[in-house]
Amino acid sequence: MKKIIMAMLAGVMTAGMVMANGTADKSSAAGKWPKKAVQMLVPSKAGGVTDIYTRNLQNYLQKATGGNFATVNYNAEAVAYQTLRAAKGDGNTLMFQHSTIICKYLTGAIDYNPSKEFRVVGEVADMGSQAIIVGPKAPYNTWEEFIDYCKKNPGKVICGITTNGATHFIFGQVQKTYGVKFTLVECQAEADKMTNIAGGNIDVANCSLGNARSYEKAGKIKVLGVLGSGKPEPDYPEWKPITDVLWSSHLYAFAPASIDDATATAINAAFKGVTEDPAYVKACSAIGGKAEWYDLATCQKDFNNTMTQLDEIASFLGIKAHK
Repeated sequence: MKKIIMAMLAGVMTAGMVMANGTADKSSAAGKWPKKAVQMLVPSKAGGVTDIYTRNLQNYLQKATGGNFATVNYNAEAVAYQTLRAAKGDGNTLMFQHSTIICKYLTGAIDYNPSKEFRVVGEVADMGSQAIIVGPKAPYNTWEEFIDYCKKNPGKVICGITTNGATHFIFGQVQKTYGVKFTLVECQAEADKMTNIAGGNIDVANCSLGNARSYEKAGKIKVLGVLGSGKPEPDYPEWKPITDVLWSSHLYAFAPASIDDATATAINAAFKGVTEDPAYVKACSAIGGKAEWYDLATCQKDFNNTMTQLDEIASFLGIKAHK
């Protein structure tokens, strides 16, 4: 009996040690990142689609890691980029941006290569298709009618873009594909585009599907079509896809290039659960996107492939500044 009791006690002690070690291991893994409060830089105004994604990601990270996170907006993209360039590679400063940063480099708006100055540590959302929007009183109701109007009225349509940004590339493709000409004006943040379309200050722009539906229901805009993969959007059956011009965009998480592999891996691992988090998945879907996660190597490969594709477009449009 004494031997049995001793064996049982030994078993309990061993189990306790395993549990303690298991808890310690989990705590240690969770404690790799963040070690301090993290700033999440957004190179656009509050209320835009990048801002919405980032703030919902902030909510997820706070729940998943127990760390402290703060979203910081910059009206000027270049200021956000410079802030990240000047930051330490300790994982306490990240930036969330899509392919616009590549467009800025290719066209000379920034004079440094983002693939060398920054490191991609995550890819957290497929930002989905874009709605092409016009004013509620516009003399066209479909994409076909719009293109026909543009052909008959070259230069009359005022198009809101971010100069040297993704929308410059998007509407540049439209002009080339259909042989039309727009008057391009600066209109950066999505919130500004919606306001200026509704107010009649610009004639055409692009925006996220979720915002487009809300504004169209309110009678402030009309949606001419969906620009993306060329396939119908199941959640937005009321709009036809545009099939002649295709576009895709992903939201990347950038860290300073000096970040070490261990910290980059820890950050990337912290993002992994977003695809299974109901709140984040729902938030992405609400604005026409999709939560996603890939490991470090895949994220970097996707970023490099996007840069190659946009490089070809920049050359084609004659706006490429770097070899």
